Amino acid sequence: MQESDQLQIDLENFPGEMRPMQAASAEAPFSSPDYLFEVKWDGLRCIVFRDVDGRVRLQDRALNDITADLPEVVSAAKRIPPGSVIDGELVATDNEGRPDYRRLRERLAGGAALKDKIPTAYLAFDALYLEEKPLVRQPVIRRRARLSKAVEAGGHIFVPDHIDEDGVELFEACLERGLEGVVAKHKLSPYVPGQRSPFWLKVKAVKSDDFVVIGWMGDKPFDALVVGYHEDERLLPCGTVGGGYDDAATHAITEALAELATGESPLDPPPIMVKPVHWVRPELVVSVRYSEWSPDGTLRFPIFNGLRPEVHPAEAIRHRPRVVISGHVKPGSLAYELTRFPF
Repeated sequence: MQESDQLQIDLENFPGEMRPMQAASAEAPFSSPDYLFEVKWDGLRCIVFRDVDGRVRLQDRALNDITADLPEVVSAAKRIPPGSVIDGELVATDNEGRPDYRRLRERLAGGAALKDKIPTAYLAFDALYLEEKPLVRQPVIRRRARLSKAVEAGGHIFVPDHIDEDGVELFEACLERGLEGVVAKHKLSPYVPGQRSPFWLKVKAVKSDDFVVIGWMGDKPFDALVVGYHEDERLLPCGTVGGGYDDAATHAITEALAELATGESPLDPPPIMVKPVHWVRPELVVSVRYSEWSPDGTLRFPIFNGLRPEVHPAEAIRHRPRVVISGHVKPGSLAYELTRFPF
């Protein structure tokens, strides 16, 4: 059977699992009548399945089932029609209503027991199936319209709006709000499960990326993590991350480092290090905030931002420097409203 035939079968049958479509990186914010622009929320990518019998299942991008940890989202997903698959972002917020990735990781680690202390919300932004009908080959502008009509927002589920054409204004609004950035989607783009597609472009206002841990320095538990990224089929180092760890993260990372310990450097050729390094297999992915890339290929002022267990190490790649455009966004404008989280 040809791969195209198998794909047709997979799309016609209600899926048991699905990896989300990923965005490529854009060099700078832009505006275009061919694109719609959405806020890029700093959370966990999550696919919601509501089968024909009405049962709800939640899956992260690594295909892990996280349904039991999120009863408030499961309950809210009853607003989704049976026989539907929805793509979106799971978030927890800070006191000012902005997504807080660390609080989200704390919630996921604690599970349903923390649902009152750290409630979550699901931001639905794409419909892959509705009432058993596959939509992935339809353009995103049509899928979004169908999503808005089919899903009744409220409680712990929302369908954020988008802005047409003026991506620069929305990017400026994200800058002023301290949000992660913008995703631009070509209006005619189909949904390609599991692929990083140039039809979707992300432009980050806050510099934060995923890196793979390749070792650690200092005394136990550790003083700093040595991190790297993949490029041109090579694993390359990009410095050390010594700050930003709370007790829970330190404990989790220490356990992972012990399991991944190895006597050989995962880098080829092995680098010359100023201080001794305890090497580990490159399997642990972390999110790091930083000010910029140095000319020597290392991160400046890196701060640990969170563990990323749902991200495969091969996805830890270098995102090239972006142009940041500043400006003033008027209160009451659509771009201003889109950056105000409704939860």
